[in-house]
Amino acid sequence: MKNLRYKLLLFVFIGFWGLLVLNLFILSVKNQEYYEKLAERNMTKKEFLVPTRGNITDRNHEVLATNELVFGVFLPSGLKQKELLEKIEIIQKFFPNFSKETLLNNYQKENSLYNHNLIKVVGFIPYAAMQPLYTKLIQTQGIFALPLDKRYYPNNALASHVLGYVGVASLQDLKDDEENQYSQIVGKTGVEKEYNKLLQGKVGYKIMRVNALNQELATLEVVPPSTNNHLQLSLDKRLQKEADKLFENKRGAILVMDAENGELLVAGSYPEYNLNDFVGGISQDKWQKLQDDIYNPLLNRFANALYPPGSVVKMGVGLSFLENLHITENTTIPTPPFIEVGKRKFRDWKKTGHGNSNLYKAIRESVDVYFYKFGLEISIEKLSKTLREVGFGEKTGVDLPNEFVGIVPDNLWKLKRFNQDWRVGDTLITAIGQGSFLATPLQVLAYTGLIATGKLATPHFAINSKQPLKDPLNSFQKKKLQALRVGMYEVCNHKDGTAYHSTRGSKVTLACKTGTAQVVEIAQNIVNRMKEKDMEYFHRSHAWITAFLPYEKPKYAITILVEHGEGGSKLGGLLVKMSNKLYELGYLN
Repeated sequence: MKNLRYKLLLFVFIGFWGLLVLNLFILSVKNQEYYEKLAERNMTKKEFLVPTRGNITDRNHEVLATNELVFGVFLPSGLKQKELLEKIEIIQKFFPNFSKETLLNNYQKENSLYNHNLIKVVGFIPYAAMQPLYTKLIQTQGIFALPLDKRYYPNNALASHVLGYVGVASLQDLKDDEENQYSQIVGKTGVEKEYNKLLQGKVGYKIMRVNALNQELATLEVVPPSTNNHLQLSLDKRLQKEADKLFENKRGAILVMDAENGELLVAGSYPEYNLNDFVGGISQDKWQKLQDDIYNPLLNRFANALYPPGSVVKMGVGLSFLENLHITENTTIPTPPFIEVGKRKFRDWKKTGHGNSNLYKAIRESVDVYFYKFGLEISIEKLSKTLREVGFGEKTGVDLPNEFVGIVPDNLWKLKRFNQDWRVGDTLITAIGQGSFLATPLQVLAYTGLIATGKLATPHFAINSKQPLKDPLNSFQKKKLQALRVGMYEVCNHKDGTAYHSTRGSKVTLACKTGTAQVVEIAQNIVNRMKEKDMEYFHRSHAWITAFLPYEKPKYAITILVEHGEGGSKLGGLLVKMSNKLYELGYLN
């Protein structure tokens, strides 16, 4: 029995010391690397180096968005309450526009046991405002005035809907891209948002050896941030300024595109707004003023607004007739003042009618009854198919956020939208670009470029972006493009063309199409319509003109929309001024 107890005690003794030796071995040998790394981490600090946000320039390297030097006021993290209040009071005396509550809130939002960095309590102080205060401010121990970068748009409102603006990263922004946490500033709209990752650049870092008080002793490693983060756009600032002049006191959009590659030289949406108002947070008064403006300056009218395209679609509709009906561009039919379908009269815009018309004349003089008559013979499925092929009812692919799709209506669409069957009258109004047919100016622009070149370009702003040209037309459709081009040529150059008189003085040969899109329905019993200029402003029709140039060798497409502009024939002067500016700047030589 004694022997058993002795053995048991010996076993426990040996086991205890065995476990102790094993644990000592694990701590001293096996976990050495782990504890070395832990110790090293406690002795080092990693500081992320955030690159300055990249500049945005036009095609000629003119600056459209850059950064300016401003200052921020910082405090160390982990301050005791008494010391914090003392420093907040000092800062508030220098910057009385900031309340103590605001300064405290700014500090407490960032303060934590894990934050060893300085905390910004005042930001974006202009250099001129900081200059007389700087030496006094930094004499106070524990208060730091450090330089910052602030986004700056030197042209204020120029191309505001293209550039967009930046703002403080939201929680969603931080979830979408973890690198947003370093700059805390992200693009909110426009190319600032679309190319945010490029403009932010790649974050670098610096690893330093520190002591127990977190004081830097030595720099161990430095990886600098990337600087190749600038964005060059295809816009031409000189042309964009010309567009601003043309749209003074007007609402709408103007676009100029290289139809051969999709580069956008001009993209104006009017009215515009001052981008600098948004940097650092827009004031409540300015925001409310923008919200209350009945002309909605924040709306991007060329990409995020939908309009009935009116008669500018008649080339696409005519192409569908040629492909699906037994007619040619020379087929001539009577085009009286109206046709009657059921109990409804579908009137031409010209109350005396146009006599006899073929496709050339129907485009040249915008003969509604020509499109009504052949609209009776074609199915909406075949018509809508062609309209989608030429670029309507789908995104153009422009490099901006949230582009609108538009509507090419058909039987299925109406059934889903209104739970109603399609009627022949719906086809007739669709054939002249009215009713439920809606498009963006960008879609009209791309479609115009397709007619001019035979290829559907993707409109884009990034000048290094190689966007493929789409080839949506079949061989028959391509053969018929010349007939559409001739019709558009006659709009501007035949004495009966709807834009003939308004496009005199052009330095290049234009081919164009006008459009007048009604925004209010005209009652059936009205024969003599009220003149557009006599209507209330918001009841007047939208005016379109879309063109390619030069006619002999198409290179550029121009689309202009003026909201409530009364009629497309009135826009010829705007088209001429923009085309002449292209000529003067050497684009057409």
